[in-house]
Amino acid sequence: MIHNIGDTVRFKLESGEVEEGNIQFIEKSSYEEIFYINSFSRWAYKISGRKIIPQ
Repeated sequence: MIHNIGDTVRFKLESGEVEEGNIQFIEKSSYEEIFYINSFSRWAYKISGRKIIPQ
C-alpha cells in the first residue's frame, strides 16, 4: 500500500503495542521505506514500513 505524508496509520511497536499517528516524513531507500510518525499519544517514532498495519 502506498502511504503519503499526512496519512493516518496504525503501527506496531517492538513491545507489541499498537499505536496510531500521522506520517510526517518518508525516507526511501532501495531496501525499505522508513516513516517518521507523530503518534496521537504525543510521541514521535521512526518506523520501518514493514511494521505498519494495513487498513
